[in-house]
Amino acid sequence: MKTLTLALLIFICVPAFSQEDENIVQIVDELTLKWDEQALELRTYKGLQAYCSTRPYRDRTIKLLDKIHHYDTLLYGIVSRKYERKKDSEAEATLEDIEKLESDYTTKNFKAFIHRECNGVNEIERNFGREGGAQYEKEVKKLEKELSKYVESITTRIDIIDEHIHHLKLD
Repeated sequence: MKTLTLALLIFICVPAFSQEDENIVQIVDELTLKWDEQALELRTYKGLQAYCSTRPYRDRTIKLLDKIHHYDTLLYGIVSRKYERKKDSEAEATLEDIEKLESDYTTKNFKAFIHRECNGVNEIERNFGREGGAQYEKEVKKLEKELSKYVESITTRIDIIDEHIHHLKLD
């Protein structure tokens, strides 16, 4: 089902890419840099608090993820065609990494995870925020550890895909 959904997205989105003024490598580079910056902030408790409480910040983050997924879908189509012509191991690895990002780290999955983390922030603040102290710090560190691990997983996938496209010489 995931493969069918991904194939359908490629079929729908690839014609939109045919605009000559778009350079997919440059766009993916820019999106990767933007995500890397966003991820640095988002993986901290303070960043998560900002995400949970500030709608414009939340909207920018989701819009960035949506854009990353959009261009990954376009990239998947381009790399698939390259792989069909020449069974290149770099193209195959790129396709596998895009599939992993597009199935395990969708915007929907991100929103569900972050929603749970925001609930955790609310619980920590409600139960320990007034007193602060050791228990507060312990709960914050626990939440940050899980948050950081998830955000780092997304970041790693995005960075790996960006590296792949430079080896494929798509531009």
